Amino acid sequence: MGLICTYLVVNFIKQSFPKIFMKMDSKGYREFTLDNGLVVALQNTPTQTVAGRLRVHSGGLHELPNEEGLAHFVEHTLVMGGSKKYSPGDVKKINSTLGYLNAFTSSSETTFPVDMLAEDVELYLDFLSDVVSSPRFDEQIVEQERQRVLRELADRKSTPGFKEGRMVVEALFGPSSPHAYNVMGREEIIAKATADDLRKIHERGYHAKNMDLILVGGLPEGIEDLISEKFSVIPEGINTKIVFPRNPPLKKRTVIHSAAPELYNHENPRASSAYFQFAFPTSTFGDSDHYIVMMLAQILCSSSNSYLFQRLSCEMGLAYYIEGGYDFSNNAGVICVSGKIDASRIPETIEAAFGQMKELQEECIPGGILKSLIRNGKYSMAKNFESNSGHINAIQFQLDHGCTYEMFFTEVDKVTPEQVREAAQKYLPASDGNYVLLLKDPLK
Repeated sequence: MGLICTYLVVNFIKQSFPKIFMKMDSKGYREFTLDNGLVVALQNTPTQTVAGRLRVHSGGLHELPNEEGLAHFVEHTLVMGGSKKYSPGDVKKINSTLGYLNAFTSSSETTFPVDMLAEDVELYLDFLSDVVSSPRFDEQIVEQERQRVLRELADRKSTPGFKEGRMVVEALFGPSSPHAYNVMGREEIIAKATADDLRKIHERGYHAKNMDLILVGGLPEGIEDLISEKFSVIPEGINTKIVFPRNPPLKKRTVIHSAAPELYNHENPRASSAYFQFAFPTSTFGDSDHYIVMMLAQILCSSSNSYLFQRLSCEMGLAYYIEGGYDFSNNAGVICVSGKIDASRIPETIEAAFGQMKELQEECIPGGILKSLIRNGKYSMAKNFESNSGHINAIQFQLDHGCTYEMFFTEVDKVTPEQVREAAQKYLPASDGNYVLLLKDPLK
C-alpha cells in the first residue's frame, strides 16, 4: 500500500474510532487516548490478577499559599470518603474485596495503585472513575481523615532522623527547590481545612488531561470499551504536569553530624553503629552520559558486588551493609550512598570511602568486572519486568521519557571502562570537594 493510501486509512480509523485507536510495541503494550484526554496504557499478561495505577498530576506543588498539606488530605478523603455513587460503607466493602487498593501523594502527583483478581476489574474501574470525578467529601469522613493525616504527619516528624533528612534534601537541592517541597504540609492548615477547601483542590487538578491509567495483567475482553464507558465522564480540563528543574551544582560542602541516641548499643557502647548518608549531584536522564553514570553508581554502591561494599564491609569490616544508587527521577541527578558503620571508626570509614572513589578516578575498572556488573544491573531490571507491577513501572517510564527497557539494555552494553573513569573524574567528589554528608552518631 502506498504512503498516501496508508495515511488516509490510518486517519480514517482515528477519526471513526478515536476511543480505541492504539499503538502497540513488541511486548504487547498498547496506548490510546480518550476523547477527554485521558491517556490509557494496557498490557496483557498470562496471569489471574491485574495490577493498575491511576496517576493524577496534582500534588503538593500544585497547592497555593495556605494550602500546604491539602493535596495529601484530598487523597485521604477520596480513598475513604466515597463518591456520589459509593457511600463510605461501600468503600469499606470494596477495600475488603480488592486485593490491594491504596493511594499516595508526592510533590508532583497523586497515585492510586491497585492489585486485584482479574474478575474485579470492572468493579475497580467503576469505583475509581466515580471517586475521582464525583467525590462525596462526606463531613464525617473529612473529620476522620483529618485526624489520621495529622497523626501521619506527627509520626513522620517523630521518626528518628526526620530533621536531618530534611536538611540533607535542602542542602542537595536548595530550600526553595521543588525537590525539597514538604508534601505533608503544615498542621495548622490541615487542622482548619474545610470540605470546601478540599473540593477546590480537587476541582483544580482532577481532570482527564491531567491523568493516565495503566493496567497490566489478565485483562478481560472489551477492556478498552469498559474504560471508555467509565472514564469518559471525567471533565477534560488542562494538563498541569510539572517539569522539574535540573539539580544545580553544589557550591559548598555540607556535613551534618548529629547525635543518635536511638543507635546506642547499651550492652557494648563501643560497638554501636552510626548511620551515614553521602550524596552528590551528577548528570540526569537525557544527558549524553546518563547510562554511564547509571553504571558508575552500580559499580560504586548499588549491590553487594559494588566497590564500596567490598571495601568497607568485606575487606575492612567497617559495615555490615552499604547500599545506594542513582536517582534521576524528576531531573534529580543524584548519587546517594548510605549504610550503618562502626561508630568508633567513623573517620576511618569516610577516608576509605573517598580512597575508593579516588581509585575509580585513577584506574579503569577491569572489563570483565564491568561486564559482570552490567549483567547484574540487567538482571535486576529483567526480574522487575517479570511482574505486573514491574510492567507498569516500565510503561510509566516509557510514557514519561519515551524510553524502553530494550533501549536501556542496548545503552548499558555500550558503556566502557574508560567512560566510567571519565564519569568518576567528573562527578565523584574529593574529600575536600562539595558534597552532602550526614552522620548520625550514637557516641556524639
